[in-house]
Parts: sequence; structure tokens; C-alpha cells
Amino acid sequence: MSSARQVLIATIAAIAIIAVTAVAIWQMASVGNATLRISAGTPGGTYDAFAAALRETVGRGNVIKIEPRSSAGASENAERLAAGEVELGLIQSDTSVATDTLIVARLFPEAFHLIARIDSGIESVNDLRGRTIGLLPEGAGSNALFDRLLQHHEIDPDEVTITHGDLKTQAQAIRDGSIDAFFMVVALGNTTMEDIIKSTPTQLVPIEQAEAMAMFDPALSASVVPVGAYSGERPVPSTPISIVTVQSLLAVRRDVSDATVEALTRALFENRQAMVRLLPQAAFFDAPTDQDRLAFGIHPGAELYYRQDDPLFIVEYAEPMALGVTALALLLSGLWQARIWLSNARKNRADHYNLEIVDILGRLELAATHEEFESIRRQLFEIFKKVIVDLDNDRIEEKSLLSFSFAWQVAASTLNHRQLVATGGPDRKPPPGTA
Repeated sequence: MSSARQVLIATIAAIAIIAVTAVAIWQMASVGNATLRISAGTPGGTYDAFAAALRETVGRGNVIKIEPRSSAGASENAERLAAGEVELGLIQSDTSVATDTLIVARLFPEAFHLIARIDSGIESVNDLRGRTIGLLPEGAGSNALFDRLLQHHEIDPDEVTITHGDLKTQAQAIRDGSIDAFFMVVALGNTTMEDIIKSTPTQLVPIEQAEAMAMFDPALSASVVPVGAYSGERPVPSTPISIVTVQSLLAVRRDVSDATVEALTRALFENRQAMVRLLPQAAFFDAPTDQDRLAFGIHPGAELYYRQDDPLFIVEYAEPMALGVTALALLLSGLWQARIWLSNARKNRADHYNLEIVDILGRLELAATHEEFESIRRQLFEIFKKVIVDLDNDRIEEKSLLSFSFAWQVAASTLNHRQLVATGGPDRKPPPGTA
């Protein structure tokens, strides 16, 4: 690589570094002390635990403050985001959202938890007919997924008795036998689920058609819960069971500034280890997938963070750009040389006409007859005609016309003078011996 190209590449890289620094300073100034309200979930659930962990880690900084708000779940969170009541909300990969709701990050997988009393006789989803099932309050994303579970198994909702209540209420109801089973979509390992299973003779009911449900809904996935996931003394489950999972996502309103969302995303991942100590599921945090981008869209501020390791365009293509600049310089140099050549060609053409005029002046000195003078006159005007045509066609320059005009006028004047002398005009001398 030539030294000139190395200097050019170094210059482009320096400009890129300056630009990145300027953007970083602008972003820091733009964030200020932002306060973000987050619509989380019901107390005791993983959403509620996430919001608390976010407040204790990310919210302890000097840039962003986090204000958790309890809610029924994903569906209500989506409604609050659409209404502008909060800036952040936890949703699921199957949640319907408004067009101004975008994604910040993937959080953790959530599993269908169908917990049934052992004495209820519920060993599969099809055993729910005629039973009383506890669900979270209206607006919880879990409730919509329970409806989908019934629909897949072709169970009419009228065949099931539903009672709604918060997590604490449903935990007490299944302990005292007021309900036969409780359904909630929550992250595996949730402490409230573990407490219910350990304190009450219950079991985790398998979703045996998990793969079939996931086949027809890209928002769902099939997974397996290993033996003893919730209890080791009395293994729950006692055998590996199939379940359905759905992905939880951190959503944000589009009108939150790019700088604020970039700072939030950065803080979320840079504080992930601290969050894991408060919420083990934080280990699953990840960037949105292509499917998430298609379904929801990603906030430009989050995109800035995820693409921070991507080289800037000007840096990534510095060498090709340097090659392009070199090629452009060569092209311009070629065009300049072509211009010089064209200018010289025009000058040479004008010089050729001037030489023809000089030749005519030489012939005038020897011409004596009328026919010779007329031949020279025709040639002189033929040259003049050619020059005018070449001037119109840009084959000679206007400045060259000046020197040609002077030479042509000299030739024309000389022709007139020689004709007068030859025909006995006023300048003709009398013959010798006459006076």
C-alpha cells in the first residue's frame, strides 16, 4: 500500500473517531436525568421481580430512574404503553401492541404452568373439563394463553369454571381447595410457584401437545421441564414433562429519545451480572431476534447499542473509499490531460490555417495573371469558410481566431494590391523610355 493511501485511510479513520466522540457526548447530554415508568406485573411474579431488580441496578445510576408500576400482566402493559401511561412495559412474544410500541431486549422464556391439586384428578389438559381453574386478573397475558390452550384441546370455555384473582389469592385458593388448578405463564424457577408446590400437595401438569401448539404459532415454543425442577424432596415433576414457552420482551414507547433508550439498553446489559444475583432469569437477556424485529420492530436507541461493535461505514470501507478517491483523482487527471490535448489540437488546427495563409502570400508574389489571382482569391475564401465552420464546431478556439484574422486580412490586402499592380492600377510604374 502506498504511503499516500495510508495517509488517506488514517485521515478517514481520524474523522470517524471524532464523529463517534461527538455522538457520544451528544447522547450523554441528551439523556439528562430520565425517569422511566415501567408497567411490570402482579406481585410475586417474575415481571414484578424484574422491575424491582431493574430499579435496584440500572435505576441506581445518575442517568436513569426506574419507577415500577404493578399490573395484571402483558396485555395491560401493552394497553398502558399505547395510552402513554408508562414508558416501559413487559410483554410477551404473542402480545398485540400499538404501532408506536417497540422492543428494547429479549428477557427470559416463560413457561405454561398448569398446577393442579393431586386430589383433583387432573393429569392432562383434557382433564380440565368440569373443574374450577384459577387465573390472574383480567388483563394478564397468561389468560389469553390459557384461552389458546383450551382452544387447541377443543375444550369449550363453558366446560370450565374460571375464577380470577391475584397471585397471592390464587395461591391460597389452591391450598384450601377452592380451586382445582391454577394457570399462569411465568419464568421457570419462579419462587412463588415453588412455594405453592412445596407447601401444597400439587403437581405440574404436562402440556403433552406442546410441539403441536408451537407448530402453528411462531410466538410459542415447546420445551421440557426436568425432574425435580421445583422440588427435590418430593420430585416435581416426577418425570420430564413437555410444556409450552413464550418469550418475554422489554418494550418501550417510540417517543422515548434514542439517547435514553441507548443508555437504558447499555445499563441493562452492563448490569446483567448484578441483576442475576437478584433475578436468576436475567442470565437469559439477549438482543432481539430477526423474528422479534419483524413482529414488533426495535427502537433505534437500542439498535445503536447492539450495533456499537459494528465498524462505522467510513471505517469499514476506508480502503475501498481510498481506492475510489485515488481512482477519482486519476480520472480527473485524465480529464485535465484530455482538455490540454484538445486545446493543443485546436491550436494546431488554427496554426495549420495560418500556414496556409503564409503559403498563399508566397504564391501571391509569383502570381501575374488574372486566373492566378482568382484562384488564390477562391482558396483564401475557402480557408475562411473552413475556419468559421471549425469555430462553430469547437475545433478551434476563439483566441486562435484573432491571429488567423490578422493573417487572413494581410493576405486579402496583399491580393488586392497585387491585382491592382498587375492590371495597371495607380501604383503601376510607366515603361522605360516614356515620360
